[in-house]
This record gives sequence, C-alpha cells and structure tokens, in this order.
Amino acid sequence: MRIIIVGCGKVGSMLTVKLAEEGHDITVIDQNEKVIEQISNTVDVIGYVGNGAVISSLESAGVAETDLLLAMTSSDEINLMTCLIASKLGARHTIARVRNPEYAENTALFNESFGISMTINPEKQLAGEIARIIRFPSATRVEMFAKGRAELVSCRLNANNPAVGLKLFELPQKLGVKVLVCAVQRRDEVFIPTGGFELQTGDELYMTGAPKEVEKAFRKMGMLVNPIRNVMIAGGGKISYYLAQNLEDRFHVKIIEKEEARADEMANSLPNSVILHGDAQDHELLLEEGLSNIDAFVALTSLDEGNILSSMYAKQCGVKTVICKVNTDHLRGLTRNAGIDSIVNAKTMTANTVVRVVRAYAAGGSDSNVLTLYRIADEKAELLEFAASEDMSRLIGIPFKDLKLKKNILIACLVRKNKAIIPGGADCIEPGDRVLVVTAGQRLKELSGILEG
Repeated sequence: MRIIIVGCGKVGSMLTVKLAEEGHDITVIDQNEKVIEQISNTVDVIGYVGNGAVISSLESAGVAETDLLLAMTSSDEINLMTCLIASKLGARHTIARVRNPEYAENTALFNESFGISMTINPEKQLAGEIARIIRFPSATRVEMFAKGRAELVSCRLNANNPAVGLKLFELPQKLGVKVLVCAVQRRDEVFIPTGGFELQTGDELYMTGAPKEVEKAFRKMGMLVNPIRNVMIAGGGKISYYLAQNLEDRFHVKIIEKEEARADEMANSLPNSVILHGDAQDHELLLEEGLSNIDAFVALTSLDEGNILSSMYAKQCGVKTVICKVNTDHLRGLTRNAGIDSIVNAKTMTANTVVRVVRAYAAGGSDSNVLTLYRIADEKAELLEFAASEDMSRLIGIPFKDLKLKKNILIACLVRKNKAIIPGGADCIEPGDRVLVVTAGQRLKELSGILEG
C-alpha cells in the first residue's frame, strides 16, 4: 500500500518503522527538517519537510495516488484539516489522531463531514484496554469488535479448570455459557475447532461473544474467583478520566490527583468516583486511603519513574492487579522483575491499532469490506471483522447449516443491531451485520471468500 504519514513524533515514527517493516511504500511529512533527515536515514521512506495541512505539501507527496493517509501530529485541528484536504485531493482512506475529549464526542460527525475513515483517541483507547484488563485479570488478551458489542478474549486452561476434558459442544450444557471457542493453541499447533474438539490442560482458548457472556464464561470456568471491586488510580489526566467513566458504574473507583484545580474538575465530571487531592507518590497517603484493601492499582501520572515506584509499592502491599503506564522505552526494562502485572503505553497501543487497520485494508484491497484484522495465536490465525451488504447473494439469508465453508474457517460471531449473536445452524447473515470470521491458512479479501468455489 502507498501510505503518507503526517507528523513524525513518537507515534508517527513508530508507525513509520512498523509499516515499513511490513513492506508498505511510506512517505513522511514533518515540519522539522532534522526529524525528516533522521527518519529518512534510518528507515527506507521518502521524506518531505512541510505542513501536512497545506495543499502543496500533500500534492508533492503524491496524495492523489495514496491508499492511506495517517495524520499523527500533536494538533487535533491540523490532523482533521489534513484529512479533509487529503480526502478532497484523492486519498482513498484517512485516519486522524484526535485527543481532545470534546472532539472525541463528535467523531461520527467528523468522519462524515471531513471524509475521515477513522479517528483514534489514544487516551480513550488505552483506558478501554486497562478496563478490559481489570474485568479479566486472568486473560492473556482482550480485544473489542463492532464498537464494543463483541469481544475476543484468550485464556490458558490450568488442570483445575472445569472445561478441561470437555468437548466444545458440551460447554453450553455443562457450564451454561453462550460463547464460541473459535481457536485453540496447543503448544505450537493452532486449531480452528469443531464441536467435537476436546479441551486439554495448557490449551490457550480464544473465545468470542457478548461482553456479559464472556464475563459469565470466565466466572463459570473459575477464572473470576476473586473479582476486582475496588480500584485506585494514581493521576487525574485524560486516561484516568476515560478509565473512571468506563469503570464507575460497576466498580468503586478512587482517583488521587496532585493538582487541586484538576482534582476539582474531575470531581465535577465524575460524580460516582471518589476524587482526592494529593500526591500518589506519598506512600503514607496511599496507606491512609486504604491501599491494602484495594483490588487493582493503576498508575497513570505523567512521570514514568513515579508510576513504577508507586506500582512496586502497591504490589508489596498485596494489591492483586497492578497496572503501570510507562511511556519511556528504556524504563520498561525496570518493570520486568518488579511483579507489576501489566505495563501499558498509549503510543504503542495507537500504533498497533493503526497497523491492524492497515492490515485489513491491505488484505482486502481498496474495495474490501474488511473492517479490522487481528492476528492471534502467535500470528498463526486471523480474526477478521467484515461488514455484510445486500449484494452478497451467496451469503445473505442462507442458514449456516446450508453454507459450504472452506477448510479452517469459522464464523465466530454476528453483531446485529447492537447485539452479539453466537451463530447456530439455523442462523443466517443479514445486510448490515458485522461478521467475525476466524481463519488459519486462508487469505480472505472479502466475506464471500469464506465459501467453497
């Protein structure tokens, strides 16, 4: 694919490296000549010094023949303007990084009015990832599809798991769960299983379903024995705001913020959370606020070193789940032997999200109905999200029991009118459905490619 990246800061530079490694034709634009010189010398890309929101800069970079433009500068307004101009000049797809919470509420309007294919809010995305870790602390991976209506969750079975020894068709009856095991990794081998597949100790399962059903499955399988109830967040920035919004209807949330004005602002915005004015690096304060009785501690201040130290202290105090935000790459090594459960980074998450979208575009081509593409099970299998349309006559309205699917392909979930459906033999695809398909060894470019012939 031909890709233009506007803005070569931390996120833009990481994307440049990742996408160049995947073989795409990359052009970068940045107003800083030294930045362009440095990245051009280290990565096989074409660099232009200029403002991505200026027509002449985009035309020089060949925007009219571009498959995808990524606007990743530090300015939301420049990113939106860049995507608007690029779309008018002929770019097939555009993605803008938009961080302002007020703008984030209007993404649908931006997408329609500016011709933007997708907007990315790094802080909101990272908050969503942290919330999923808190919901499923024993999961090895949690991903969302169809705007959160369906989830992909992976977990490893230990010897005491009640699912061990069961065949997949027995799970709904014996455990009462409405999820679909769409892939199983057993040592180095990956299976797209049928109903007769028998689960073994050590298997890593990839399950899809509605969020409530996935959570129920974890509980039935004994992986939510001590669920998290009390969450303490260090720092009151944008990520903390989005995280508290996500959690406060189901968890007891307490936020410690150093700046008094910001603490007051968050108290007004988050009526169901407890907001405290104080320094989260003050260990005595943490103890006074009940750290020893907290189930999950999340360090989200702007100081990596402080986040690491407070996270280590929380772990020493017996907190079950500790999540730490570390933006500086060389500091991440300090956390490896510190007992911290999860290290998160908004920069890395944004880059990974964009790479997944690019893979989806590349897999299907410019006319593809692939929405997202995830590689799972050590990248030996793929989960693709498709949009079903009326012109798919070979698929629409035909019961699954009458469809002849290719080998190693499984329809994992349908999302219809905001509801996740685990498909049975009598179910069928309808126009407008989001269809999740898992495959191993097949390169799907469109939804109809799941059929034989």
